[in-house]
Amino acid sequence: MPVQAATGLLAEVFVRFLGRIWVAAFSAACCAVLVPVWGGWTGVRADGSGLVSGPAEGSPQASAAQRARASNAQPVGTGSVSGTVVQEITEQGLRKVLVTLTGQDQEQRRDYATSTDTLGQFRIEGVAPGEYEVSISRWGFVRANSRTERNRITVIAGRDLTGLQYKMQAAGVVSGKITEADGDPLPGVTVWARPVGKSGAPLDSSGRSSEDTGEQTTNDLGEYRIPNLRAGDYMVQAQMHGGPGPVPDPAEHGRQNNHAVYTLTYYPGTIEQRQAGMVRVTGGTTSIASFVLAVSRSYRVSGKVLVAGNPQNVQMFLVSQTGQTEAQQLGESGQFEFRNIMPGAYVAQIVDMSTVGADGPLETHSRIIGSPIVVSDADVTGLELQPEASGSVSGKVRTEEGEALDWVDLAVSLVRVVESEELPQMADLGALGGSTDLGDDGSFAIKDLAGGKYRVFVRGHSEMARDYYLKSVTANGAEAVDSGFAVNGPTNVDVVLSARSGSIEGTVMDRNGNGAAEVVVVSMPASGKSGRPDAYVTERTDTGGHFLMRGMTPGAYLLVGLAEFEREPGKGNSGFRELFAKYAEQGVRVDLDEGERKNVTVNLLEEK
Repeated sequence: MPVQAATGLLAEVFVRFLGRIWVAAFSAACCAVLVPVWGGWTGVRADGSGLVSGPAEGSPQASAAQRARASNAQPVGTGSVSGTVVQEITEQGLRKVLVTLTGQDQEQRRDYATSTDTLGQFRIEGVAPGEYEVSISRWGFVRANSRTERNRITVIAGRDLTGLQYKMQAAGVVSGKITEADGDPLPGVTVWARPVGKSGAPLDSSGRSSEDTGEQTTNDLGEYRIPNLRAGDYMVQAQMHGGPGPVPDPAEHGRQNNHAVYTLTYYPGTIEQRQAGMVRVTGGTTSIASFVLAVSRSYRVSGKVLVAGNPQNVQMFLVSQTGQTEAQQLGESGQFEFRNIMPGAYVAQIVDMSTVGADGPLETHSRIIGSPIVVSDADVTGLELQPEASGSVSGKVRTEEGEALDWVDLAVSLVRVVESEELPQMADLGALGGSTDLGDDGSFAIKDLAGGKYRVFVRGHSEMARDYYLKSVTANGAEAVDSGFAVNGPTNVDVVLSARSGSIEGTVMDRNGNGAAEVVVVSMPASGKSGRPDAYVTERTDTGGHFLMRGMTPGAYLLVGLAEFEREPGKGNSGFRELFAKYAEQGVRVDLDEGERKNVTVNLLEEK
């Protein structure tokens, strides 16, 4: 038999033994022989120079090899992302950390996730090109410093993005017990832990993650536990929502004409926020904050609101100086009665939710009661309240040179100006201002505004309009861009935008002379007085400490750089005024003319 035929025949011989496949193959060209061995095969090279081996098909070794080959095969048109997560102090890899990529393309959003291995390493393959937000999480740990790490990445097709590193630190816990004055536990109490700065003021919570704040409810033993907190100082506060109030004092034998209620209480047991004590949270430990929930006398507030239309479509709100709000629907004759109202000065807001015509759309109109309602040491009854006259504002937004903008991408807002004699919570009442999108020609109309004084603010997402500033607002024949204008009836305004805005760019430097990454730059009027809404600007620096403020109104500004801006939500411009009082002498003054571009260096200030 010819050699070619013999080798071809032998190449087709399969012998099964003990469930294993034996394959003998001869090649006339190379004369290699493959023989089975446990867990694989061994072959003799044709020239006798040595042995070659490999895993058996279907064996664990083969599966691992196949997976390795498959993992190296990047899908066409995609990229990969890899890196490590380590503990901040030891620099050791941290396992079981969830790593998530969140796509920033809203039209075709793609998300990816994986976890770190025992060395803290992660790799995500087959990632579609685009921008992604990187987040990491593991229970019991928090990000050590997200500002200096790459939180946003760009994935490019056919490329591997490597070398990402993220640091985490052990989280802390705040726990304790909420009781009555006699030590009895209070279940169902909501307890919050809010981060504070060095001055003791709560930090602005906007944009913060769950690692910076926490909330829990006490159990049947009055105990609570708030885990997963970043190391730092916290303000702990507690409040009873619903549930029974304090039991009556037996010494009064049922004769009391008011009754006690549990009130918002700050650790270590005060009802005044400025007297609150700080709780220091350290990573990997538990801080104890136990205190007594305060009790206050409460009273009734009742009367009648004089409204047109159906009073049962009207909601009434009582807003305290601390921002707490009580609400109820008016009775059929406009009557109301609020119970459990604590001493203080309140603003009453009336919101009418009625339909236009029999089958028309639902509209909401808001007005206020001009005089505050003061509760001291007795019930307040027999009130007859008349809402302030309402008005409307209409007009048109145009440019100084007559050029057209993407008007439909812009909106005009009216911001209520709080007069010196008014209560501070007036600035925080919802729906007292108004906002509406512009029409194709820049026209707008805002109806049923509560009476008062307003400033105009133009905002939007038009890239073309980013370098314009609000130059003029004419109302009732007078310039009102800075002072604002009164609304007591129909008011027409002319709003002018100018392309000759200023800009301020620069760098925030830390104490070592390096650019301070992801810190806040704040601009405010250099006079320190409350001004236009667009005079107060906040920007965050990039990874090199650089920032850019565009579309700035000409004027004198004070710039400060802070790790965080300690402004309480809802405090309006008063937070900026407090900031000015603390840092005026350390800030950088910038005098900006029309069309001027200034470059400045701002020092990162220590919190006071």
